[in-house]
Amino acid sequence: MADDIALEKRAGLPPAGTWRFDQAHTRIGFVARHMLSRVHGRFSAFDGTVVIAERPEDSSVEVEIDAGSIGTDTEMRDNHLRSGDFLEIETYPKLTFRSTELRPTGESTFDLVGDLTIKDTTREVVLSAEFLGWGAGPNPDAPPLAAFYATTEIDREDWDMTWNVVVETGGWLVGKTVRIEIDAEINLADDD
Repeated sequence: MADDIALEKRAGLPPAGTWRFDQAHTRIGFVARHMLSRVHGRFSAFDGTVVIAERPEDSSVEVEIDAGSIGTDTEMRDNHLRSGDFLEIETYPKLTFRSTELRPTGESTFDLVGDLTIKDTTREVVLSAEFLGWGAGPNPDAPPLAAFYATTEIDREDWDMTWNVVVETGGWLVGKTVRIEIDAEINLADDD
C-alpha cells in the first residue's frame, strides 16, 4: 500500500553536507527535434555530488557523465550520436558539469549556473531548478534523501556538434536546440 512506502517529507532545506546521486532514481535526459517529431534520450552512467551548504547560495553541484552511455532506444541512432558527428566518445569520453553559482528564484526554485563541458568545450549554462523536498524513506537505516528537478536548453552547435542534413521538403533533419531534463534523487553521504 502507498502508506507502507510513504516518504516522511520534512519542511525546509535538507541538512548541510555532501550528498550523492541515487543512480536508480536519477534520470539525466534530453529531448531533441528529429524532422517533425521529438526524440527522447538519456545518459545511463554518471556520478557526482551535491554539496548543500548552510547558506543555500553557497551550495554546489558536480556531475561527470559517461558520453558512451547515451541511449535513445535506437541502436543505429545511438551509434551515430557516439560518433565524430556528435559526441566523439573515443576522444571525449566524459561530459562534465560544475556549478559556479546558485541563485534562489522563489521559495523552492533556483537557477543553477555552471560550466558544461562537452568535447573539451566549456560553456556556461543556467539550469532552472526546483527543490521537491527531502525526508526519510521507508527504511529507517537508510540515509536521508532529497529530490530536485532541473531543466535548460542548449544549442548543440555551441559544442561543435554541427552535423545535419537538409530535408527535401525544407528544413533540417536534426534540430539545433536540445532540452536537458534532470530528475535527481540524492542521498546524504556517510560522514566516515
